[in-house]
Amino acid sequence: MKEENTISGDERLIHILERQKQDLVVRFLKKHEEAQANRTFLDQVLANLSELLIVLSADLRILQVNDEFRRILGYQQLDKELTLAAITTDETFRLLADLLAKGDFRQVETSFLTSSGKPVPVITRGTTHVTETGRIIHMLIAADRRDFYEIMERMREVQDQLIHSGRLASLGEMAAGIGHELTQPLNTVLLLARNCLKALDNPEKNMAMVRENLGTIVDRVNHASSIILSLKGFASKAREEAVPVRVNVILLDVLSFLEAQLQLSEIAVDLAMEDGDYWVLGQEVRIEQVFLNLIQNAIQAMAGCAEPRLGVTAHRHLGVDPRTLAQKAYIGIAISDTGHGIAPENLDKIFDPFFTTREVGSGMGLGLSIVDRIVRGFEGHIRVTSTPGQSTTFTVFLPEYSRQTTAKD
Repeated sequence: MKEENTISGDERLIHILERQKQDLVVRFLKKHEEAQANRTFLDQVLANLSELLIVLSADLRILQVNDEFRRILGYQQLDKELTLAAITTDETFRLLADLLAKGDFRQVETSFLTSSGKPVPVITRGTTHVTETGRIIHMLIAADRRDFYEIMERMREVQDQLIHSGRLASLGEMAAGIGHELTQPLNTVLLLARNCLKALDNPEKNMAMVRENLGTIVDRVNHASSIILSLKGFASKAREEAVPVRVNVILLDVLSFLEAQLQLSEIAVDLAMEDGDYWVLGQEVRIEQVFLNLIQNAIQAMAGCAEPRLGVTAHRHLGVDPRTLAQKAYIGIAISDTGHGIAPENLDKIFDPFFTTREVGSGMGLGLSIVDRIVRGFEGHIRVTSTPGQSTTFTVFLPEYSRQTTAKD
C-alpha cells in the first residue's frame, strides 16, 4: 500500500511539473510574441519616420539608422565601422560631439554628407540615454532642410523681382519730371544749333557766337546724358554682394535725380548732414531704392498742401539692435514731409504687403513693404512718427560700417 501511495505521489508531482513547464512555455511564447509585435511596431514607426534617425554608441559609432537615413544619404548597407565622423565635416563632427557630451540639445543647423560626399543641410536635435547596465547610447534626429532652402531661394528671387519692379514703377511715376528735365536741354540744343546755322552765313563775324553756342550745346548734351545714365542705373538690378557704400553720396544722388519732380511740385527741400562720410555695408542700388521710395511717398503725401517742405537729415546714432538688444553704431537717415500724415490705426500696417491708403489703381501697396525688407536685410530697422494733417517722418537706421567692426565679425 505504501508503494502504491508513493507511485501515485510521484505521478502527481510529475504532473504538476509538466503543467508548470507548459505554463512557462506558453508564457515564454506570449512574451516572445509581444516582443516581436513591439519590435515590428517599432520598425514600422522608424520606417515611416520622415526624419533621419541615427543611434550612436558612446564612441560615436553608428549602431542603427532608419530607411530615411539610407534614402537621403545613400547608404544602402550600413557598414559596421561607419561613424559620425564619416558622415560629417570635421567642424560639424566637433560641434555635435561637444553637444552630445553635454547632454540633450535641440534645433542645431548643420549638414550631413551623402555617400558621395555631397552636403545635405539638416536641422538636428540629439539626446543621450544611459541603460540599466551603464551603457551610453546617443540618438540624433535630423530633418532634411533642402526643400526649405529651395523655397527660401525662390522667395529671395521673387523679392529681387519685386524690388526691381518697384524701381521700374518709381521710374514711371517720375516720367513727368524726367520729360521736363530732358525737354529743356534738347530745346536749348535745337535753338543754339539753328543759331549756328544762321551764323554760318557770315562765319568770320559770328565766330565768337558760334563757339559760345557750341560750348553750351556740349554742356546741355552732357547734362541730358547724365540724366539717361541715372535712368539706366536706377533701372538696373542690384548686385548680389554687399560692399561698403557711402549713404550720404547715394542720398544726394537720389535728390539730384528727383530734382525736376521736386521743382514741378514746388516742394522746398531742407537738407542737413553732419560732416564726414557715412559708410554702411550694403548694395548701392537697393539703398537707392529705399530713399527713392520714401522721398516719392513724401512727395505724394504733400499733394495739395499749401507749403510743401521735404526734410532730409543724416546723422550718426548710437542705438540698440532690436534683435540682440546690444548697443550698436547706426547711420540714421530721416525723411520728413509736411503732408497729410498717417492715421494712428494705420501705423502698424504700412509695411504690410499690398496695404495702401491710395485710391484703387494708383498703387499696389508694395513700396514700403519692399523698403522694410531691404532695410532688415542689411540688419537695420525703420522708425515712423506721424501727426495726422501735419507731418510724417521715416527714419532709416543702418548699421555703420567700419573696418574694426568687420574684423570683429
